[in-house]
Amino acid sequence: MSEVNVSITIERPIEDVWSLLGGFDLLPRWLDVIASSSLSDGGRMRHLTTAAGAIIVEHLQTFDEAAKTYSYALLEGPSPVINYVGTMSARADGKGATVASWSSIFDVHGADEAKTIGHFEALYRTGLERLKVVVESKD
Repeated sequence: MSEVNVSITIERPIEDVWSLLGGFDLLPRWLDVIASSSLSDGGRMRHLTTAAGAIIVEHLQTFDEAAKTYSYALLEGPSPVINYVGTMSARADGKGATVASWSSIFDVHGADEAKTIGHFEALYRTGLERLKVVVESKD
């Protein structure tokens, strides 16, 4: 099983960060590769369309508002992975900023493991850096 974990410090209170990171349907607001998102199954199923037109379907597994974390399973998508479970979380750093994290575990299926891990690391880092810009630019 492969694992990826990327974190970034955002110079805003946790509520500001979680208002975007914690929105299961809000990826298009801060993740440039996602063009659209829609929910079904009472908000537990996320249907994403990438900027390149690929379809991704994910199922919300857990959501904890108090702990500022949720996990989701990838059900359908272009990535060569199976048993994928991703987690988004935020925690206050005690100094007025927030540490935002995006992690996942998965099995690589029919592809180079190192390249697949590198792909997810780059995606998470780019996404969290964009989240930082979006949140820090709000007044």
